[in-house]
Amino acid sequence: MGFGEIILILAIALILFGPEDLPDIARTIGKVVFEVRKATHDLTSEFQNSMDKPKTQNTPNTQAPQSGANVPEPEEVLLKYDDESPKDPLAELPLDMVSYEEKGASR
Repeated sequence: MGFGEIILILAIALILFGPEDLPDIARTIGKVVFEVRKATHDLTSEFQNSMDKPKTQNTPNTQAPQSGANVPEPEEVLLKYDDESPKDPLAELPLDMVSYEEKGASR
């Protein structure tokens, strides 16, 4: 906006609102602009903080455990099954609730 445009806007505002109300309107506009800038700054800083936090919290722990006694062996962690074939999880449901798709059928 150029200087001439600002003068034109101020002249129109002076004609519309009068010299008594113009300072109050300018003060109100200033407060609104301040609050909008403050909210924008707060929102931007909150967004930046939330983007920075996961990087510091999700970093893997590179330190080795102090005691090797508490670390389980990989074989102990694995689940062991008596039967090698997995059970059908849908077998326990009533037949009217289960719909098996035919093998080889395409959609």
